[in-house]
Amino acid sequence: MSNATRPLRVGVIGCGGIAQMMHLPFLAERPDLFEIGALCDIDPRILEAMGRRYRVDRLHADRRRLLDEEVDAVLVLSGGSHAATVIDAARAGKHIFVEKPLGENIDEVEATAEEVERAGTLVVGYHKRYDPGYRFAREQVLGLRDLRMVRVDVLHPVDARARDHHWLDPPADASRSALAEEESTDGLEAYVLEGPPRRAIEAIVGAGAPSAQKVATFLLFNSLIHDINAVRGILGEPEEVLLAEVWRGGRCMHVVLRFGEGVRCALSWIYLPGLHHYKEELLFLSPESRVCLTFPSPYYRHFPSPVTVEVMEEDRLVRREVTVSMEEAFRAELHHFHACVTRGQPPHTGIADARADTLLLEKIARACRT
Repeated sequence: MSNATRPLRVGVIGCGGIAQMMHLPFLAERPDLFEIGALCDIDPRILEAMGRRYRVDRLHADRRRLLDEEVDAVLVLSGGSHAATVIDAARAGKHIFVEKPLGENIDEVEATAEEVERAGTLVVGYHKRYDPGYRFAREQVLGLRDLRMVRVDVLHPVDARARDHHWLDPPADASRSALAEEESTDGLEAYVLEGPPRRAIEAIVGAGAPSAQKVATFLLFNSLIHDINAVRGILGEPEEVLLAEVWRGGRCMHVVLRFGEGVRCALSWIYLPGLHHYKEELLFLSPESRVCLTFPSPYYRHFPSPVTVEVMEEDRLVRREVTVSMEEAFRAELHHFHACVTRGQPPHTGIADARADTLLLEKIARACRT
């Protein structure tokens, strides 16, 4: 930036759910750090509503028009693969914050990397890595001498039911919401097999792969990616995918990874549409201590991520629960992005994370057995 004392002028590409629930409110609450200069969305109802709500008059249906605006940086918050948008933004000379996944296969990520490495800052939005509870848990785990096992459990409700407490534009259609409650009518399989994700998924597992494997691949890249990244952020890179099993049409999966020093990591992602309660837990097991990190739903603002630490003191088991902070991870990552652009801090989650995650997710997807 030519003037580090003025707010970072940003353009937002994609003004749907996560932008409305998290990013736009956190940008607007700090006018000393950010100025929302332009908005882009393909839905005119969303675009006009967000323009009114945030008093932005530079509104575009085409991302290229937004990239022509005088903004320092762009936030890419649209759904699906973000590779093409990030490439356009890099070529336009913008600093970039992009929600995960950067790309939906390694070819997309590598094509993006070529452009980004010649441009400005790129921060990939793995918000859990910025969570104060995660950072505390990471310190505890890295201090263990004999980590043996990691267990990750994600119990996932219908996505829309986890965010009903937010007002989103346009308001949800009641009849469509009812259809989303049933696996037979929610449209996920048709979207994966026939919609925009199809091409990238088939580049990984092949056009002839079972439909359940394709659905699981989509969920790997759009949900379990967060937990894969969180585990990698503590343990580094795994040595082998030992097991990848999917069932319920790809909506349930169990993955076992082998890390160095004899460590195993088991990750389970289970879809539970009738139970409107999100649960995500990472458990690290050692003879010295058990460390458990519990993430709240990503759609709750300022909910803490408690860390439970169990140790032996003399002959007594001592269990303490630590709430590190009420700081919101989504806000923390945006403030980190600001620091990267204005002060030259290196990105905490950048292109290297996106590349490593994608390579591992592809290995898991190809190993899936139905």
